[in-house]
Amino acid sequence: MEEKKFNCKAEDVPVLAGFVLKSLEIDWDKFVAYSPVFTSQFVAGVTAQQTDCYALTKSTEVLKQQKVVTLKIADNSNELRLSLNLIEGYLKLAAKDLDIPVGDFGLVRIRTAISKGNVEGIISDTRSFIAVVKRNEAALVAKGMKPELIASLTSDIQEIGELNTHQNVKKNERSRVADDNMKVFNELWDSLGIILSAGRAIFRGVDDVKLREYTLANLLKRVHSENGSSNKTIDNTTEAKSA
Repeated sequence: MEEKKFNCKAEDVPVLAGFVLKSLEIDWDKFVAYSPVFTSQFVAGVTAQQTDCYALTKSTEVLKQQKVVTLKIADNSNELRLSLNLIEGYLKLAAKDLDIPVGDFGLVRIRTAISKGNVEGIISDTRSFIAVVKRNEAALVAKGMKPELIASLTSDIQEIGELNTHQNVKKNERSRVADDNMKVFNELWDSLGIILSAGRAIFRGVDDVKLREYTLANLLKRVHSENGSSNKTIDNTTEAKSA
């Protein structure tokens, strides 16, 4: 798992890079005189890293897809609850003819799992419930239950199972995307650290206005101001983590 090297939002990093690269362009002669590290190839590399960060598929997009699946599971669970209500009515009507007490069918467990959003519990307990209902199907049908109700319940739990599998796939995908993205953002962050460190060395004690252009805390304020988010995500420890 790639460890995050910066204390701001990932989407702030390429924006920050734009400010830093612009300042570097203006002060290019001073940077070239300061170190042979600063070449046109170096700038092209940082610019390419910035472009890559902007182009990456964000893990938040995967999260949106994951939320759609979560809502579908919730909808299906509510439909499942309605079917259980109907079957419970027939269980009570046929109570004397069932091979176990109504309370042992597991309805409470299923409803609790639904209330808690425990999808694995919903699937496991409902499948066990269906098996017992089928075993007592003749007695329930005699009291008016349609066989289609069991078929519908079976179909609902099958779909919930498939959605749950898809949900887990999305969770894993989100983790992979976030980890892959972090590597690219970290690489850009490291490159910016080289520029900021040199900028501070060049302008500290010489030009306070220029120094602010290479001071991370000040740059993040500019980023957040442009994003309309003020200073909410600034962490005072960020400066300490810059190169």
